[in-house]
Amino acid sequence: MGSSCVNLSRDLAAPRRRASPSPAAITGEAWSHCRRRRRGGAPMAACRAASRTGTWVVYQVAHGRLPCRCTARVPGPVRHRHRHLLITPTASGSGSSLGARTSSSPVELASWQKILRTNPDVGKIYVLIKAKDAEAALQRLQTEGGQHRHCPPSWPMRSLNGVDIIVNSAANTTFDERYDVAMDINTVGPFRIMSFAHRFRRLKLFLQVSTAYVNGQRQGVVLEKPFRLGDTIGKESGSSDSSDQHKNAVLDIEAEIKLAFDSRRHSDDSASFSQEMKDLGLERAKLHGWQDTYVFTKAMGEMVINSMRGEIPVVTIRPSVIESTWRDPFQGWMEGNRMMDPVVLYYGKGQLSGFLADPDGVLDVVPADMVVNATLASMAKHGRPAAAGSGGGMHVYHVASSTVNPLVFGDLSRFLFQHFTRSPYSDAAGQPIAVPPMRLFDTMEQFASYVEADTLLRTARAGAASAGERLSQRFQELCAKSIEQTIHLGSIYQPYTFYTGRFDNGNTEGLIAEMSAEEKAAFHFDVRSIDWTDYITNVHIPGLRKHVMKGRGVTASASATASLPSSAAVLAGATTTA
Repeated sequence: MGSSCVNLSRDLAAPRRRASPSPAAITGEAWSHCRRRRRGGAPMAACRAASRTGTWVVYQVAHGRLPCRCTARVPGPVRHRHRHLLITPTASGSGSSLGARTSSSPVELASWQKILRTNPDVGKIYVLIKAKDAEAALQRLQTEGGQHRHCPPSWPMRSLNGVDIIVNSAANTTFDERYDVAMDINTVGPFRIMSFAHRFRRLKLFLQVSTAYVNGQRQGVVLEKPFRLGDTIGKESGSSDSSDQHKNAVLDIEAEIKLAFDSRRHSDDSASFSQEMKDLGLERAKLHGWQDTYVFTKAMGEMVINSMRGEIPVVTIRPSVIESTWRDPFQGWMEGNRMMDPVVLYYGKGQLSGFLADPDGVLDVVPADMVVNATLASMAKHGRPAAAGSGGGMHVYHVASSTVNPLVFGDLSRFLFQHFTRSPYSDAAGQPIAVPPMRLFDTMEQFASYVEADTLLRTARAGAASAGERLSQRFQELCAKSIEQTIHLGSIYQPYTFYTGRFDNGNTEGLIAEMSAEEKAAFHFDVRSIDWTDYITNVHIPGLRKHVMKGRGVTASASATASLPSSAAVLAGATTTA
């Protein structure tokens, strides 16, 4: 990794427009030749690059007009006729602080679908997929690509010179990930991709999918502005409660990379060392004014891109908490549990009746299809260098709701109660599960007391219904583990459930204003139009139960082992923002 630090220092000092770094800049390893394969009689090819953590494979998933029955032609500038795109999806295996994620995000999947559905005459779409090997990469592409994908032969790396737009959405979204792992994907990853971007002669736009929460612990209205190299939230705030250490901390990205990877060199791969690396990431993030490792390393990735871009126009899309689709391709669609969903599901099952959140606070939520539409609209505007006003430089778009249409936690808790009262889960006997109004706790002390009392109460009930001292001992162990994990998860979520920043979306609204009526209808992303009562109760939760649960867990288990570790087991599958 030492070489990456050297390259980073060099490239940040002298960004270039059309340099030609080796393709190895993507992975730190040499690219192999393209290998042709056959699947079902159709030729397949993949440009591969091996790395210590897996293989990157480039697949061409679209070329020319696609025979898609759901095609809808869209007039006006939100078209990508004959444009060639290179997309870097979320790395396989990334996830939230609460569990592993093994698939692309809903935004990535919906983006492919939307482009192919509304722009059938798009040029080529190349997808850079990370997996353990080429076989796994192909399987992931076929699994996640949808029925309307086909994979004609890929092209040698030199053929990618025709790429017009690069979309980098690769990320590790674990809140408290190991510092070295998050750094490698979220900070060094953008460096590698931007280094790679400089070799494309036709490149018109580099689009980075980030998160609105890169704004760290900023308070009040947070503007859509790019990061400069070395920016720190701690210095910006200058609040009286900030320590001198935070105010005087200097963010040196190269030094942070060195710290993360030098620590890894001395690892023994033990659980204790892994925890030390997680603690290191949180410590460095909080030192500079960010709430966790995920958003800190994503912010540094933005800084690297801005410093390296040279003359390459860059758009950064910063969505807030991405949840199920509002209407496209249909209402309530999503892949995997998102940030708030495990709490929603287990509240409905009667296994979690309270959480740590400010009742008057705001959960900034945006449907996945609105993020997709905003992304495509920004690509259309800034991917045309001759277009008036498109210009170069850095452009930031918050796709967020907190300033113009806030969803308050107190209202959200009432929506959940209304939905599950009207459409309850059933227990093992087929009886509806009655849920109490959700409780929201202002402090960690209150929440911790609730978790302990609630878990002990359910443990006692389960123990009374069972027999045998051995089973009782197991209850006690599960109880202690559940309490510990749930309180930890509450502490990880606390910076978000008590977040006081509100994301300005003036640039995003300006983008909407430039669109025609036809484009606004086909690429709708005006968050003002969302009725939260209808979206939560009639769209999101039904979609969650249908598309994520797929009928599993509709009947709550009456067994003690299934119901005991509610919070810990429940929250274990959540994924976060971009």
